[in-house]
Amino acid sequence: MDIQTAIKTRKSTRAFLPKPVPEETVRELLETALRAPSASNTQPWEITVITGKVLDQIRRDNTAKVLAGTPLGKSQAYPEKFQERKVQLGKQLFTLMNIGREDREKRQEWQLRGFRFFDAPVAMILSIDRLLLGSWATVDIGNLAQTICLSALHHGLGTCIEIQGVAFQDVIRTHTGLPESSEIILGIALGYPDPAARENQFVSPRTPLDEVTTLLGF
Repeated sequence: MDIQTAIKTRKSTRAFLPKPVPEETVRELLETALRAPSASNTQPWEITVITGKVLDQIRRDNTAKVLAGTPLGKSQAYPEKFQERKVQLGKQLFTLMNIGREDREKRQEWQLRGFRFFDAPVAMILSIDRLLLGSWATVDIGNLAQTICLSALHHGLGTCIEIQGVAFQDVIRTHTGLPESSEIILGIALGYPDPAARENQFVSPRTPLDEVTTLLGF
C-alpha cells in the first residue's frame, strides 16, 4: 500500500476479529514505526505492548472501576467549535450503531468497549519520562502513534488511538510494571478488523481544507 492510500484510508477500528497478532508482525510494524520523527532525534517514547492474560486483567479492572463509578479525573474542556465536532462524532456513531439517546444499557456497553480497548487482541501503551511533560515529547508521541497506525495497515491490521483504555493509570501500572516516573500518554488498540462490524464502516468527516488552511505567496 502506498503512503497516500494509507493516509487516506486509515480510520479508527472499533471491532476486531478474535485472531491473535503474531509477535513477529508486531515487531516488524514497530521497527518501521520507529522511523517516526522526534525533536532533535530525542526519541523520547516508551512502548509497552500487551496481549493475552495481562490484557484481559487490564480489561477486567478497567471495567470494574467504570461500573463502580470511579472518577476519571479532570476532563479536557474544548472551545465550542471543537466540542461540536466531538458531539457530532458521537451522534454519527450512535446512529450507525442504532444506539438511542435514552438507551442507557447500550450506551454503557459502548463506553465499556473503549475501556476494554474495543476487545482488540493487542494493546499498545505509549508513555514518556514524566520529566518531559510539557516538552516536545508529547508531540513526538503523536508522531509515533500515527506512524504505528500507518505501518499497521501494511500488515492488514486496524488500530484505534484512544485514552479510555489508559484512563486508570493505576490499573496499567499494576499489570505492566510501568513506574510512576513514566507518564502514560495514550493507548492504541491493534488487531485484524472485523469486516462485518457496522462500526468499522464509519469514516469520520474532515473539515474542508480552505477552512483550516492559509496559503501565502502562491
